[in-house]
Amino acid sequence: MIKFFRKIRQNLLSEGKTGKYLKYAIGEIILVVIGIFIALQLNNWNTNRLLKNEELKLLESLHQEFSENLVVFDDIYKKHLTRKKSIEVLMTSEIEDLHLDSLRALTRNSHNNYTYDPYQGIYRSVINSGKIELISNDSLKQRISKLQDLLVDYKEEETNVMTFVTNNLYPYIIQNRTLNFKKEWNFEEFTEEELTKYKTDIIEMIKADKYENLMVYVYGYMAETFTEGPMLRAEMVFIIESIESEIRLTKK
Repeated sequence: MIKFFRKIRQNLLSEGKTGKYLKYAIGEIILVVIGIFIALQLNNWNTNRLLKNEELKLLESLHQEFSENLVVFDDIYKKHLTRKKSIEVLMTSEIEDLHLDSLRALTRNSHNNYTYDPYQGIYRSVINSGKIELISNDSLKQRISKLQDLLVDYKEEETNVMTFVTNNLYPYIIQNRTLNFKKEWNFEEFTEEELTKYKTDIIEMIKADKYENLMVYVYGYMAETFTEGPMLRAEMVFIIESIESEIRLTKK
């Protein structure tokens, strides 16, 4: 092709057609520029296509991880609500009227610690590698980046409760309860007399001033969990729905 154009130019010059030569040369330059422009446009289109594909993969991975974490959060948060309700029943009801099984369930729910531990492999990879910049929606990008701050605040409240219970409530229970391993874990059955004493011991522990003091603190420490928790969940839901919207737009 280049030889063909060169031959035309040479023929025009040899025939002394300088004007036509100049017009042809200008036309040839314009064609080259147009060719370069088209090549650049194709290259940009291909680059953008590859970036969009990467963004789509990233969004789908984040969506899956956030969705799974939302399920985990709801499960743990439900346990926190159950714990809160159990403490309220223990500390405000006529516990002598409760069946032993109910007392055992209520104390177990009140004493157990629960923490939300989300999967964050993809999230951390996206943040640490800088791949979050692939997300073209700046608002979504910022909210994903800031989600960690809400998570840290929420987990701090859970940790405060767990630390207090571990350092104060558990030692009190160990000191004030006598437990039989075989019967606690159903290797042997309780006799009727043992069941009666078991219930009496639980009631005495619950009615003790120190136990009530401990429950006041546990209940108080938990209060922030029910402030931070809904905020974290609302943000997770917003991000998940926003990612779904971006995925639909990216696929168009």
